[in-house]
Amino acid sequence: MVNHGPSGGCVTCKSRRVKCDEAKPECHTCQRLNLRCGGYKAKPVKIRFKDQTSKVCNDLASRQAAQNQQLVPCLRSLTDPDPSVPFFIRHYAMMGRDMKSSRGFFEMLVPVYASEKQNSALSLAVTAVASEIMSRWRHECSSRASRETYAQAIQCLRKTIEDRNEWTNPATILAVLALQFYENFAVIYGSKSATSVHHNAALSLLPFTDQNCPDGSLIAHIRRYILHIEISSAVRQKRLLQSTAHSRIGCIEPKIAPGNFGPALDAIGAFVAELHASYWQRTAHKGPMSSTDLPRNWIAEAKRIDEQLLAWAQKVPQHLQPVRLTDGSALDPSIPTYNSTCDVYISCQIGTLWNEWRAQRLMLVKIILSSLSTNPPGRFTHPDAGTSTGVEDFARYKYTLQELIDSVCYSVPFYLGNQGGWLSIPDLTDPAIRLPSYRLLGNANHQKSAQKSEDEHRSHIIAQGPWHIMSMLSRVVAFFIEDYGQGMVSFLRPGQLQWIRQQFLRVTQLLRIPLEEAGDGRFHPLDRSVHADLDGKIDNLARRVRKGAFI
Repeated sequence: MVNHGPSGGCVTCKSRRVKCDEAKPECHTCQRLNLRCGGYKAKPVKIRFKDQTSKVCNDLASRQAAQNQQLVPCLRSLTDPDPSVPFFIRHYAMMGRDMKSSRGFFEMLVPVYASEKQNSALSLAVTAVASEIMSRWRHECSSRASRETYAQAIQCLRKTIEDRNEWTNPATILAVLALQFYENFAVIYGSKSATSVHHNAALSLLPFTDQNCPDGSLIAHIRRYILHIEISSAVRQKRLLQSTAHSRIGCIEPKIAPGNFGPALDAIGAFVAELHASYWQRTAHKGPMSSTDLPRNWIAEAKRIDEQLLAWAQKVPQHLQPVRLTDGSALDPSIPTYNSTCDVYISCQIGTLWNEWRAQRLMLVKIILSSLSTNPPGRFTHPDAGTSTGVEDFARYKYTLQELIDSVCYSVPFYLGNQGGWLSIPDLTDPAIRLPSYRLLGNANHQKSAQKSEDEHRSHIIAQGPWHIMSMLSRVVAFFIEDYGQGMVSFLRPGQLQWIRQQFLRVTQLLRIPLEEAGDGRFHPLDRSVHADLDGKIDNLARRVRKGAFI
């Protein structure tokens, strides 16, 4: 006999163990006997589980972006006559950002800020940052209003953190990070000395972010950003990671933001930072080696981490890879390029991921070449080299260094286009500003990137591009003037370092960052005739920018 499964009869017929005709809404059997029909139980649903995490996250990011766009007009616009906050939110916290490049600060800032009261610590901190940035766009000095608001934000934050429940509040942590952003901005412009007070405060809150924190939650993204800036800070200061962050490196996992390759790069970056700090601390040690010092094969360790970075690059999907333009005719002739070549990316953030990757590899190459230089290349062979000799290694990594520096140079036109002079608000819509065409990314390999309008793409490049490339150019300049880098200048093409210095100076002039710290706090246009040692002053400026770099 064929078994058709459980009977679909009504509850009453089932309890009486009689045949039911299954009429709706009440069966005829119960009506005939004048019984109350108990109705029908819903049939069990067969469930098949399918992992939709990536799809859900992408859909959520798209909806979040749409909601954020709707939030912009109402962010303080009805109550605050100062347009700096909406301007900051729109051009720095929203445009050009998505979950493929999220670091966890700007992307989380918009929804949290929108729900905050106007006099909260986060609201005041964001207002201070926005006012300071707007003053630079208006070609003004440091805003007095921003300094007053900054002081109010500090006072408000102190009161806020008296309540332990606020320690895990995303708004509280974002307020701390926004204040550090303000401090870094002031360092770059020469109005303050570098400080890590707020950075350390954010690190001190890390242990509390572990409590009741699902991996995909808002606080998990913010926690990942804190780890990211700690890794970047450790690299700049040539120090080991602080223990609070070191114990949580395992929290940097791609599952927090599927499709985002930033977390995986940060996880490798933690190893780069630790090796970099250990190597330069050891080489700077002047005394005799103690009995507790163990010999390390720096070359083998650097090579092992470099292999991880190469594997990272292989996993990045094609539509997030740079597109190299080697035909000068494809670019507007007014755009300065290096060797008539330009790399194009889908956004500033994606381009900066690649420049971070290059910077990490450069540090490893520097360790390898420096280690090889302490042993005559013709006589040096290390255990992991296999059949490779020191001479072959030296030539290989010398070529790698040149290739990486070339790639940085090729990224400059993407971030700056033909911009010159001082950046101003009309530039955001100025048709005279030429950028490597976004339409170049609309080919078959980059259809997934064609989600934002070209106007929005242009605006976010003009607003954010100079900051991103300034950070990388300062790293390259510092690379060759610090930690035995002077000896590696000979590996570059003739005049290449000078070209990099000129582009760095160009971008700092674009952002009105003074070449020297002026006592009156005002920006003074560059007079080359006054600066006899211009290269030395550019190098000092690069060091200052590195101290305050926040990208």
